[in-house]
Amino acid sequence: MQRRILRATLGLSLSMVALMTLAMVWGDWAGRTASVQRHLAAESDHVAMQLHDLDHSSGAMTEAALAGLLPADHAMTLTTESGITLSVGDPAGGGPTFERTVGGVGVLALTDTSGSLDRTHWTATLAIYSLGLLLIVVAAVVSMRTSRRLTQPINDLADHAERLGSGDLRTSNVRYGIPELDRLAESMDASVVRVAALLAEERRTAVDASHQLKTPLTALSLRLEELAEWPDDGAVRDEARKALDQVERLSQVVDDLLVDRRSPNSRRVTMPLHLVIEQQLAEWQPAFDAADRELSATIDVPAATEVDAGPVGQVLAALIENSLLHGSGKTTIEAHRPDTATWIEVYDQGDGISDAVAPRVFERDVSGAGGTGLGLAAAQDAAVSVGGRIALVGRRPAHFRFFLDGREDPAAVGPEPKQGAHADADHVG
Repeated sequence: MQRRILRATLGLSLSMVALMTLAMVWGDWAGRTASVQRHLAAESDHVAMQLHDLDHSSGAMTEAALAGLLPADHAMTLTTESGITLSVGDPAGGGPTFERTVGGVGVLALTDTSGSLDRTHWTATLAIYSLGLLLIVVAAVVSMRTSRRLTQPINDLADHAERLGSGDLRTSNVRYGIPELDRLAESMDASVVRVAALLAEERRTAVDASHQLKTPLTALSLRLEELAEWPDDGAVRDEARKALDQVERLSQVVDDLLVDRRSPNSRRVTMPLHLVIEQQLAEWQPAFDAADRELSATIDVPAATEVDAGPVGQVLAALIENSLLHGSGKTTIEAHRPDTATWIEVYDQGDGISDAVAPRVFERDVSGAGGTGLGLAAAQDAAVSVGGRIALVGRRPAHFRFFLDGREDPAAVGPEPKQGAHADADHVG
């Protein structure tokens, strides 16, 4: 932007200086020429009076007689009434010429041969061009300072906006002496204050809600621990242990809500990716069995691939639940890590997602099948929190791909989704 402003102001300044210089040069030439013409007119009046005297005294017009009447640094031509042309002086290369009729004598042409017009004009022209060059230098300096003065505040505001986007909610309190930019800076600072207040209120709400959940979750854990030790029924003990695992993960989520993730002391629990997937399989298998549907997983990642267990588990749970509620047929989970990129795919054999809903599938309150519209939006937020992203790579049937490192370059992530593995109908949670 600074270059554009500089080019615009310099272009305008150069155009104005050029036009002014040409106008001054032309005006100087016209003024000096008019001055010489006035001088010639006065000289011609004097010569005409002498010609009348000469004509009355002798009546003989000769070049020798005219030479005695010729002013210095002039040339003269007289065309008598009888058609005789008499010339004295050398008019070649001379300056302006003034003609007049001398009654009873003929036509007199008087030429300035001093060359003073050209000398003085070129001297003035050189001075004018020097002044124009000086004005151009001044215009360049002023343009550079003006462009910096206009663009620096904009760059500062852009940096401030970028810091806001990264979570730095500090006001700048910097003003630039330009009313429009100062008003923008004041609006940004006011917005920062409002956003900070809203975030603080949200954190307070989340902390209060999480704190209220801690007590019932603790009580539920104790009851499940008692059932896990039930002596008479192994099935009850098994289900109680599975439920206890879910409650423990829910308790971990609540603990995470109680910790400010912006704090450098906040902690995250990592575990191998294959264990996270197997954990989700174990949790969701009973629900799929009840719906008479199949749930399977193919895990093609190194056993040492560690992930943030909480957010990744939340994403997988949301995608699996979405398939259970809105899909049909077999639901498949696939995990891949061919190079440095890692991604997880979830797809089923249902009707997919409609063309109207697909572009907004990750927006809140958008649902194509009577859902809340929050599941996939929350899953996307969880994916972004660990540097990942969820993409809808197929519509009919619906095919979701969770890029754990956020990369979506097909050359980096591998093959296109399989035919019949996901695409476009009311398949949104």
